[in-house]
Amino acid sequence: MSFALPQSVKMRVHSIQRFCLHDGPGIRTTVFLQGCSLRCWWCHNPKAQAKSCPSTNVWHVDQLLETVERDAPYWRSSDGGITLSGGEPLLQAKAAETFFAEMKRRGHHCTIETAGAAPLSHVQRLAPWVDLWLWDVKSADADVFHRGTEGDVWQVLDNLAWLLNQTEAVVRIRVPLIARFNDDERAQALIADWLVSQRRVAPVEILPGHDIGRSSSDLARCSAKPDEKHVHTAQQAFASRKLLFQDTA
Repeated sequence: MSFALPQSVKMRVHSIQRFCLHDGPGIRTTVFLQGCSLRCWWCHNPKAQAKSCPSTNVWHVDQLLETVERDAPYWRSSDGGITLSGGEPLLQAKAAETFFAEMKRRGHHCTIETAGAAPLSHVQRLAPWVDLWLWDVKSADADVFHRGTEGDVWQVLDNLAWLLNQTEAVVRIRVPLIARFNDDERAQALIADWLVSQRRVAPVEILPGHDIGRSSSDLARCSAKPDEKHVHTAQQAFASRKLLFQDTA
């Protein structure tokens, strides 16, 4: 039996993907929320950027819970759970809090995939309910970050700093390695130096960029995929600073 949830709490959902293996531990169900505050030119899910699109579904939180919890036997058998991704799930913090709080009450592992581009209050609202934060750090250079994403790097880093310095939250850093954006030695050194300056050092995954999901017109301009030399350079930047990292190349 579950608690009655407010019918007014709704979530804008782009899509639901089951049996995911790379969005946290175990077998997971990933809910991709609609809407993102960034405009990364390499985005492999660009239809989830706008606040709404033709494929957007608006779910009452209780309905979404019942739908995804059909996968609970797979979560339990693999130490998996539920992941909120996007888009940017922090933009729907109120609904995400209601969703995660009930998921936790039912005993499920909760992960969030985020780029951190939202007010700090949204991070603080969700922090009590999140078992694992998968946090993108795309750049530590304000100008480079803004040119590539149209966002504010200090909002992202200040939010992450709060998690690392003021909480004991479990955080895994994900660095998307994007050709001609952040795949040079200086860009990776800036990220690594910022990370080691925090109270807690979080493990790092290097995620080489790819072109899946991008339009042919975008591909005609440039590819997001870095070459192996730049992947190796990025690995060295983190390893030389004794940062833990997981090579997923």
